[in-house]
Amino acid sequence: MKYRILVALMVLLLFLPLSCTQPVKQEPPQNWTVANEAEFLAKCEHCNISFEQCVINDTTIYYYQRMIGNATVEFDRISYQFYKNGTLERKIVHWRYDLLDKLPKVITKEEALTIGGGTKAYLVYIDPESTVFASVTPVPIDPCWAVSVYDSEGWNIDVVVVDAVTGKILGHGVPVP
Repeated sequence: MKYRILVALMVLLLFLPLSCTQPVKQEPPQNWTVANEAEFLAKCEHCNISFEQCVINDTTIYYYQRMIGNATVEFDRISYQFYKNGTLERKIVHWRYDLLDKLPKVITKEEALTIGGGTKAYLVYIDPESTVFASVTPVPIDPCWAVSVYDSEGWNIDVVVVDAVTGKILGHGVPVP
């Protein structure tokens, strides 16, 4: 009897809505035509996410890039692609569940620029599968400042990765020209 109650509770927990940091993993059927994509997204995601819309040829794409505070979570996104007739073409979800919902106290951008010796910086949670920050090991759980260093001709010659919580230099990323 106790076993059946436990199983029933576990099944019930599977159907409870998750918070916005853990999107509901509802897989709408492929080739499912919807009258209004925006209404569909609101019903499917069950949380307050604002999607960007982009139309490419006959495909409408709704895209959400995950942010925690003002830090981009590298590769974390939700994307829905619809054909022109409203048929769902593809849903793509990449979401890390090992991160906190709130940005911890971090050093300022100016402090990171001073530590990294650069002129531009952005705040990012590095993904374990990152190609830009592949040399940073182990992958930090803290957000990091990616500080870009430029030469006298304006070429991006280095990206210094600074732990945004401790201020420690963790390594280097691949500079983007």
